[in-house]
Amino acid sequence: MIDEAVAAFRQVFGGAPAVCGVGPGRVELLGNHTDYNGGCVLTAAIDRRVVVAGRCVTGYRSRVHSVYLGQTAEFQAQSPAHDPAFPWADYVQGVAAVLSESGLVVPAFEAVITSDLPTASGLSSSAALEAATAQLIAGLTEFEPDRLELARLLQKAENEFVGVRCGILDQFSSIFGRADQVIYLDCGSLQHELLPLGEAGRAGPAIVLCDAQAPRSLAAGQYNQRRAECEQAASLLAVALGRPVERLCDVRLPEFEALAAALPDPVDRRARHVIGENDRVDRARQSLRTGRFGEVGKLLVESHLSSRVNFENSTDGLDLLQDLAVRQPGCLGSRLCGGGWGGNTVNLVAPQAVDEFAAAIVAGYRSVTGNTPPIHICRAADGAQTVRL
Repeated sequence: MIDEAVAAFRQVFGGAPAVCGVGPGRVELLGNHTDYNGGCVLTAAIDRRVVVAGRCVTGYRSRVHSVYLGQTAEFQAQSPAHDPAFPWADYVQGVAAVLSESGLVVPAFEAVITSDLPTASGLSSSAALEAATAQLIAGLTEFEPDRLELARLLQKAENEFVGVRCGILDQFSSIFGRADQVIYLDCGSLQHELLPLGEAGRAGPAIVLCDAQAPRSLAAGQYNQRRAECEQAASLLAVALGRPVERLCDVRLPEFEALAAALPDPVDRRARHVIGENDRVDRARQSLRTGRFGEVGKLLVESHLSSRVNFENSTDGLDLLQDLAVRQPGCLGSRLCGGGWGGNTVNLVAPQAVDEFAAAIVAGYRSVTGNTPPIHICRAADGAQTVRL
């Protein structure tokens, strides 16, 4: 990916870039919509990445070229402005803007964006682009950011400039990822723990992603609506409990079950999904500590059912992929990942069964839909980094 980015830069701008910023995508194993509700997640950076190669230029205006789209956008970090012709550039502009606001002198630069990470597929390509852009700017300015503060700044860029009210999960995952490790993250306190996805001397389950080929757009979709419904549920539960409920995951599952009948539909189902999901993350954390991957897989299946029935963020394509997966030998568990409404399923598959699993999913999905779903066989990977050339 580095070589591809350098070659693309030479072709577009001439000469060589000075720095590459690398931002991995991420997969959410468990913790669907718990992040902005103050809950916990199990997440991992993956070995699919966005790479931004660039160099400083004189003047005030930056130019960024997307190899995938064949487009070049221009902007000024100190006075960013949305350009409807280049919505993808909002992620780059937003990062440059928040870093500038934080006191960093962000130089004008020219850069190219390359990636082997599928876009709009629930793998957080937006956070990967944000992280790669931040690492590029860090390399161009000799800035060494605190990782936690950087994750917060990238979340701010997406919340305030792009306009998606996401939690910190995606940005944190892209920055804090570690090879062959799953991150347990408490999104309320931001305390985290690295958990092994495997055992000493033995490979753990593979992370297999199956693409339903239904692109998502969180900013234009139902993400903000679901967030508002969760906030409504928290307010109603605070009244019923007679105590403050700042975030929905402040309510434990037994408390919710005792009060669920007092909530109107669909708010009750949204709360049931989120609070139940938070409980599933806690149980999976304990199972990962002791290598009980089969138990983790069962919790993935429970999560998908709740997403489909309670949160209503699944689709026919995702349901089909999940149903096909759990029928295959060697599949420990399967669920939709990311925000939902399209994208991928995440599957934990025994290493020796991966090839047969992938072939069965492709054949089964094609027989029903006529389409061939892309399959991505991934591993947990290290987080964002700067590569000086």
